[in-house]
Amino acid sequence: MNDSSNAKLKANIIQIVVNIISGLSVFYYLLLLDQPFIEDNFFNVIILTIFIVKFVVDIFTFKTGLASFSLVLLFLPIISLLGFAPIKEVQPLFNNQTLLIEEHFNILAFSALFFYYTWSLLLHVGKKTFREYDLEVLKYLTSSSTSLLSTWFFSAVSVISVIIYLPDLPGGSYTATSNSLLPGNAWNAVVAISYFFVIIGSKDSKFRTFALIFVPFWLLTHFARVDILGLILIIYLIIANTKKGELFKQKLNFKKVAFITIGVLLFSYLGLVRHSGLIFDATAITEAIINLINYPTVQDIIYSTAAAIEVTHNSGTYHTLINYIPQLIPSFFGTAGEGAAYIVANQIHTNYGLLIYGEYYMNYKIIGVIAAPFVTYVIVFLPAGLLRAFFGKFGFAIGYYLIVTAMPRIFWYGYIYYLKPLVIIVPIFIIVHLIIVNIEKELAGKPVLKNR
Repeated sequence: MNDSSNAKLKANIIQIVVNIISGLSVFYYLLLLDQPFIEDNFFNVIILTIFIVKFVVDIFTFKTGLASFSLVLLFLPIISLLGFAPIKEVQPLFNNQTLLIEEHFNILAFSALFFYYTWSLLLHVGKKTFREYDLEVLKYLTSSSTSLLSTWFFSAVSVISVIIYLPDLPGGSYTATSNSLLPGNAWNAVVAISYFFVIIGSKDSKFRTFALIFVPFWLLTHFARVDILGLILIIYLIIANTKKGELFKQKLNFKKVAFITIGVLLFSYLGLVRHSGLIFDATAITEAIINLINYPTVQDIIYSTAAAIEVTHNSGTYHTLINYIPQLIPSFFGTAGEGAAYIVANQIHTNYGLLIYGEYYMNYKIIGVIAAPFVTYVIVFLPAGLLRAFFGKFGFAIGYYLIVTAMPRIFWYGYIYYLKPLVIIVPIFIIVHLIIVNIEKELAGKPVLKNR
């Protein structure tokens, strides 16, 4: 057996051992569901340490890509819950008055650990490592060159829609921002999906280059962190794994780590200064580093999830999951159901948002929590498979892109931010793209088609 085989065998053994230990530790909190909060419980530290090790092993297994991105989003609540909630440093503004996180700590901890653990196993079984999943999409994105007319059209749509979505000048206070220039609450989805067609557009178009730079810049300087997280990841994957337009295998190096570190710090910094506007302050930068561990947005949604559990205990279960069906119907055809986060906020003051397993608890209590990762996996990845069946590599690429750009909203805010664009905007844009491609075929060779 050669050195490479030995290294692979050792890695597999480590992965199996870590998964067994972390899997057993999940059920510790299940056994404590009906028990009161234990203030100085050393098992919190032990289990957090176990899952930190699992998280590191998972990142090395899946590499930088969709799977690791989703696991980071799921791991942040675990850090806050097990590391900071026991010392009352999770959303103290709200929670110190109500103590809802302490009241429902065991179900919150079990839900977070079980979802992360099950999701990581599903990703492994579903072969979602970078080489088996992301790399296939990158091959398409780096080799594809769609029509020039389509590139012009979607570059214009992405630039115009991002200005409609966030009309104020860059750098101002987040709290002072205006509403969208035009009615509707899906302009962020229009931006994200049109940007996909910009990415796969004609590489020689100067307008495309402008749109590629302008859209992320506009979102970043308006503090739209959730909207841009997935976009930045895809841009990074393309840059980090291509050279002169060709895909190549690149190992982890200092430049790659530095790029990721700076990007993560930037997002944390923007979260701190978004209420005051862009400032450059050493204190803010220091706090940004601290907030990477106990992320403020995650603190908000943990408290909202604790409030959701409290609302369920007081008022009984709700049927918010079935309400996604009327919400997918355009409002002038049907009546949208009320979202879970809004139901909670109407009864207990929160900053909205809701961890995905919190909504399942509202619907089916502990059975819902157990079902949540399995159902979510199907809802997230099935559309990409269907798009691939209908449109081949193009369909698979847009499905993957939509998953990556919507992932933070799926886990932290609910399915509607993923499903509604998928059902309404994606089909329209695909049809428009195909029509434009056919028009260009008719205009082939005419002087109007010059790179711009």
